[in-house]
Amino acid sequence: MKIYDISYVLNSKTPIYPGNPHFSIKKTQKLPGDTSNVSEITFGSHFATHIDSPYHVLENGKSIDEFPADRFMGMCNVLDFTSVLTEITEKDLKKKDMTQNIVLLKTRNSIVGFKSFHEDFIYMSDSGANYLVENKIKFVGTDGPSIKKFRHHPDKVHSVLLENDCLIGEGLNLKNVPEGEYFFIGLPLKLEGSDASPSRIILVENLYG
Repeated sequence: MKIYDISYVLNSKTPIYPGNPHFSIKKTQKLPGDTSNVSEITFGSHFATHIDSPYHVLENGKSIDEFPADRFMGMCNVLDFTSVLTEITEKDLKKKDMTQNIVLLKTRNSIVGFKSFHEDFIYMSDSGANYLVENKIKFVGTDGPSIKKFRHHPDKVHSVLLENDCLIGEGLNLKNVPEGEYFFIGLPLKLEGSDASPSRIILVENLYG
């Protein structure tokens, strides 16, 4: 059994999507002067590796805490799209076998890395989002900071996916993960009324091997 941690670390150097809240962590109690170490942490709901709920773009959509834990785990397909130069389309997706209802999109974003924010990240097209919904995908993850094109409006990609109950994971690190089938575990914080939550996401290879 092999485990891949595909989450990015949360710290002050982690890139932030323009306009989102900044990250900070400070000690409110500190040893040896205090009896224990206690920290105050501030970050946006879409910081680093995170999961979007429907409430992100739908006024009356479900918040992240309204989904049961089993919606964030199960068998998944990691699909390699590192040859794609701009956007993942329906045509690209049709070339892949999607045997599970959780799919993760590995692109050049993972190769470039997440040390700084890049506006030209690989994203999903409207046709790609529609194709995932048609194929009853319930969770799609991407290694970009967003699944849609940077500052593209109207944002049909998020809307199509989330209004059809397809949750979205963004900011995944799939650099060292080969294309294939894995057991996915990506539990968000149970934040009441939140539109998203940072998450620790792992993939397990050969779960029963």
